[in-house]
Amino acid sequence: MWGLILAGGVITAISIGLEVMYSFSLLKPNPAAFYYVPGGIDYAGEFLALIGLVLILAGSLFTRERGK
Repeated sequence: MWGLILAGGVITAISIGLEVMYSFSLLKPNPAAFYYVPGGIDYAGEFLALIGLVLILAGSLFTRERGK
């Protein structure tokens, strides 16, 4: 079940990209002073990271069970 692990890795990478884009959007007006307020993109990144983690863990479980 390496497909699940690969899909989870890709989704986790997309979530990291979303989080970084959101963080850089906070620094645009004045990098020295920003106020962190979670927004829609932030929640989407967190949700995608959670889905990616579940896929990676499920893939590793099925890969381990198959090897026995």
